[in-house]
Amino acid sequence: MRQGSIVGVATVSEAILVLVAYLVAYVFSVDLAWNPSLRSIFVGALASLPLVVGNHLLWVWTRTNPDSVYATFSREVVVPLCRRVTPFQALLIGVLSGVGEEALFRGSMNLVLTRWGGPVTALLISSLAFALIHFIGSFKRYGGMIPLYTAVGGVLWLVWLLTDSLAAAAATHATYNFIAIVSIRRLSERSA
Repeated sequence: MRQGSIVGVATVSEAILVLVAYLVAYVFSVDLAWNPSLRSIFVGALASLPLVVGNHLLWVWTRTNPDSVYATFSREVVVPLCRRVTPFQALLIGVLSGVGEEALFRGSMNLVLTRWGGPVTALLISSLAFALIHFIGSFKRYGGMIPLYTAVGGVLWLVWLLTDSLAAAAATHATYNFIAIVSIRRLSERSA
C-alpha cells in the first residue's frame, strides 16, 4: 500500500466510524460529550505515555521472541505500514483514528452500553469491540492480539471516564498512534 493510499484508507474508514457514531447517538438519543479544552487535550496527550512505554517494552520483547503473535503482527503488518508513512502522515492518521474510533467506542457505543448494562458492561464490550474492529479479516492469523488491544481500549475508556471528555480520549489515542508510528519507523530502520 502506498503512502497516499494509507492516509486515504484511514480518512475513509475513520469518517465511516464518525458517521456510525453519530447515527447511533441519534437513534439512541445520547449526546457525545467531546468537552474539548486545552486541559483535556493536555491530559489526554499525557495519558498516552503509559501506552507509549508499554508499546516500547513490547517492541523490545518481540526482538527476543520472534515467533510470538506480537512479533509476527509487528513484522507483517505494523512495521511495513509505519515505514510507508511520513511523520506528517502519521500525525494525520493519529488524529483521524483518535477522533473516529473514540467517537464510536468511547462515545456512542459506550453511552448506549452504559445505559443498557452499566459502566462495567460498557467498558468490557466497547473495549472488546474496539479490539475486534482492528482485526476484521485476520482473526485467525492475529487473534492473539485481541487481549492487548482490548486492554488499550480499557485504558482509553479510563481516560474518558476520569476526564468526562471524548476530546481527552481522542488526544490520548492520537498522541499514542503518532508516537508509536514514528518510533516504530525509526526503530525498524535502525535494526534493518
